Amino acid sequence: MTRDEAYSLMLEHTPSESLRKHMLGVESCMKWYANYFGELPEPWQVAGILHDFDYELHPDEHPLWGIELLREKGVDEQIIQAIAAHYPPKTGVNPKTTIEKALFACDELSGFITACCYVRPERITGLTPKSVMKKLKTANFAAGVNRSDVQHGADLLNIELHQHIQNCIDAMTADAINLGLTND
Repeated sequence: MTRDEAYSLMLEHTPSESLRKHMLGVESCMKWYANYFGELPEPWQVAGILHDFDYELHPDEHPLWGIELLREKGVDEQIIQAIAAHYPPKTGVNPKTTIEKALFACDELSGFITACCYVRPERITGLTPKSVMKKLKTANFAAGVNRSDVQHGADLLNIELHQHIQNCIDAMTADAINLGLTND
C-alpha cells in the first residue's frame, strides 16, 4: 500500500479532523525515525497514517477491525504488525521490530506534543523538550495520554526521553503547517 492509498483509506474511515491530524503527526514522526534508522520511509508512514484509522467508527474493535481490513486489502504484514503492536493490551502483540517500537513510541508522544502546542501562542515554534517534560509531570494536562507509555516508547527505541521528544518536535515542525501547529 502506498502512502497516498493509506491517506485515502484514512480519510474514508476517519470523520474527525483532530484524529486525522493525530495520525498525520504520527506519520511525521515515523518518517523521521525511518530516516534515522536507515529504513525506507513509506511503510513507516503508512503505519503512522493507518494506526488509528478505524478508531472512530469501530472503537470497541480497534485496532482489530482495521487490521482485518488491511489484511483483506493485502497490506504488507510488517505494517499490520506495527499497527497491532501499537496497542498490546488489545492485540497481545508487543513491539519487537524497529518499526513496531517506533510506532508505539511516537503514538502517545506526538499527541502530547500537539496538546502542548495548542496551549502556546507560538504553537510548535520554540517548543523545547524541557517544556514538554514539565507538562508530562502535570497529571491533569492532556490527562488521556499515558505517561508510562511515553517513557516506555523511548526505552524501546533505546533513546533518552529528552532526545526522543526533540526528535518528534523536529519531525512535527517539518510538517507544522499541515498539522495545524503553526500560526502561519
